[in-house]
Amino acid sequence: MLSDERYYELLDEAIVDCYDEEEEFAGVLCTLGDNLQFPLSATLMDESVVVHGLNEERSSPHRGIVARVERNGRTYDVALADLVFTDTDPVSAEWLAMYRRWSSV
Repeated sequence: MLSDERYYELLDEAIVDCYDEEEEFAGVLCTLGDNLQFPLSATLMDESVVVHGLNEERSSPHRGIVARVERNGRTYDVALADLVFTDTDPVSAEWLAMYRRWSSV
């Protein structure tokens, strides 16, 4: 569980110098891309997938952050919020927890 203090530390790191919601979204997207340690294991609708990265072109404030996942040799774009991560390293886990909380506000 991410403490309030740690959540705000990570969020401040992601949105430093941002002036509006669109810039904040871009800040969070870029910071996640820099800090998540891909590939990551996850499940999507009870199916195992491998997360290889984020799709910045498909991500938007309206759609949310979109991840590139692989399943059975095929690559798909899915909402990062729809993934359940498994065996995640501590750094990635912290950033993913920050994103989930931030995106639910």
